[in-house]
Amino acid sequence: MSEWVQPEQEQMEQAAEAFFSLAKLFEKLPCQKERLGDEELQVLFENVRNRACSGCRGESGCWGGAYFEHCRMLYELLKEMEQSGEFSAELRRLLQKKCERPGQLELALLTGYEEARTNLLWSNRMLEQRQAAGEQIARTAELLKRTAEGFTSLPQSEERIAGRLKRELWFLHVEVDAVRAFRQEADRQEYYLTLHIKRHYEKGSIVSARSVAEALSDCCQERMCPAFNCRPAVTAEPMLFHFVPDTKYQFFCGVSHITKAGELVSGDNYTLLQKDTGKVVMSLADGMGSGTAANLESEKVIELLEQFLAAGFPQESAVRLLNSGMLLQNNSPVFSTIDLCMVDLYNARCDMMKSGAAPSFIRKDGQIEVIRANSFPTGVLQQSNYESMHRQLEPGDNIIMMTDGVLDAMPGEDREQAMAELIVRLVTRNAQEYARRLMERVYLMQELNARDDMTILVGTIWEK
Repeated sequence: MSEWVQPEQEQMEQAAEAFFSLAKLFEKLPCQKERLGDEELQVLFENVRNRACSGCRGESGCWGGAYFEHCRMLYELLKEMEQSGEFSAELRRLLQKKCERPGQLELALLTGYEEARTNLLWSNRMLEQRQAAGEQIARTAELLKRTAEGFTSLPQSEERIAGRLKRELWFLHVEVDAVRAFRQEADRQEYYLTLHIKRHYEKGSIVSARSVAEALSDCCQERMCPAFNCRPAVTAEPMLFHFVPDTKYQFFCGVSHITKAGELVSGDNYTLLQKDTGKVVMSLADGMGSGTAANLESEKVIELLEQFLAAGFPQESAVRLLNSGMLLQNNSPVFSTIDLCMVDLYNARCDMMKSGAAPSFIRKDGQIEVIRANSFPTGVLQQSNYESMHRQLEPGDNIIMMTDGVLDAMPGEDREQAMAELIVRLVTRNAQEYARRLMERVYLMQELNARDDMTILVGTIWEK
C-alpha cells in the first residue's frame, strides 16, 4: 500500500526543515577566541604608538626601520604579563635600553591589553549567546521532525479502528466523534479519541476512561490504558481522550530532604514526572551555594526541565536547551547541577544523565553500582557538558539519587564506599520508606546539624 502523507505531517516536516536551515546559519559563526589574534594585536600596538610614542624623537625609528623588532619586544612583554601578571626585570631593562619613554610605553601597553581583553570577552559572550540561540532552534527542529514522523501514514487503519470501536462502545452509550492514531517510539501505537455520552442517554451519566480502554484493547488486539494525564471519564460534553499501550512495569518513587542548618529554604529542587510515553523521570537540581538564591536557581532549572520533557523533547535535547537558555541570561547567569534519570516502563531501560551532579547508586540483589560523572554544572560552558549512561533494570532494583550534601556527610575518605555500605544494609520494599531511613541515618551522622542541603530520591521498579 502506498504511503499517504497527512497535511499536518507535511506542514511539520516543512517547518522542521526551515528551522534546520536557520540553525545552520548559526553554525557558520566564527569560533570563540581564547587569546588575542593578529588583528587584535595590530590594533593594540597602534593604540600603544598613539598613546606613548606620539611626538617622541625615536618614533620613526622604532615604528619604521625597526618595526618588526619593536613589535617582537612588545609581544614578549605581553606574553610575560599574560603568564605572570607583570613584566620581568630582564624585559624591563631591555625596554629601558631601547625606549626613551619606557614608563609611558609600559602603561600604554598595560591599558591597551586590558581593553583588548575586555573586547575579546564581550565578543566571545556575543558569539556564545548566538550559538546558544542556534542550539535552541536546532533542538526545536528535531522535536518537529520527531512529531511529524509520529503521524501514521495509513488513514485506513484509523477508519478501521473507528468502525470497530463504535460498535464496541454502542453498548456503553458512548459516541465516537473522531479517532486519530499516533506512532511513538519502538512503533508503539497510541490513540486520541474524541468521545461523548449519547444525548438520549440518561442525563448526568458517565463512563470511565478505563472502560473505553478495554473496548479499544479488543479492537487493537493489544492491551491499552488511559494515558497518565488522560481525563478519567466520558461525559455528555465531547472531549479528547488519550490512550497508550499498557506498560509491563510500574515504578514507585520516594523522596526525603533536609535544609541546611540556619537556612529557611533548601537550595535543592527535584521533580518526579510521569510521561504519557510510558516513561518516568526523576531529576535533581542543586543550585550553587545555599539559601534563597540557590533555591531560585535550582527551581528555575527544574521548572524548565519539566516543561521541555513534557513537551516531548528527548532528555539530551532538553538538557542542551536548558544549558543554552542559562547562557542567554546576561545579568543573572544560573549555575546548577542536573541529575536526570528516565526509566522506560515498557522495557525497564534506564537512561541517566549528569551535569555536575553527585554520584548515584543502583542496587541489584544486594550489589551496589556507583554511577558517577565528571562534568561541569549547567550554564558554565557553551557546549552542554553532560555524561549519559544506560542500564538495564530488573524487578526489585533500586535507583538512589542524591545531592552532594548527602555524600559529603559520610565519614572517612572513601565516602562513596561508605554510602554503598549504608545502602546495602537497608532492607525495605517501599521506596518512600527507603528514602526516609537513608536520610535518617545520614542526618544522625551529622549529629542532627546539616552542614549543607540534603536531598535523596529513591525509585523502585516492579513488574505488573
